[in-house]
Amino acid sequence: MIATSCAELTGMAVEKMIQREDVEGLIEVLEDEDVGEDFRGRAAWGLGHIGDARAVEPLIQALTDEEEVVRWTAAEALGKIADAKAVEPLIQALKDEESVVRSKAAGALGEIGDTRAVEPLTEALEDEDNDVRKAAQEALNAIRQTS
Repeated sequence: MIATSCAELTGMAVEKMIQREDVEGLIEVLEDEDVGEDFRGRAAWGLGHIGDARAVEPLIQALTDEEEVVRWTAAEALGKIADAKAVEPLIQALKDEESVVRSKAAGALGEIGDTRAVEPLTEALEDEDNDVRKAAQEALNAIRQTS
């Protein structure tokens, strides 16, 4: 496994996994709570960049992670993969305590384009955070264009 005691080595290993499109290795990093949150977030980003459907379930699980960076990068990655299985978990993420997670979840729902997200995104237009409201509006516009 990765030498978790050395941040530099861990970072290099994660970057190599992304370059090699090592989906299984990135999932392992994402799920390893002993690895720093930034590396786990980077692994989530890499999984979204690669776009492999094997990453959908682990990324859905990451939406409820303790660490904010892991949650928002997982939401962003799920939007890039655009698998309909992520719609309901992303709708739940619209209620996250952190606005960046809510914003990224709204954006991901827009990328997926599933009409099940219309009502929750409409509710998100009333969010206290301007970035969340903006992301919800953009997502609704995207869904309307695809449906």
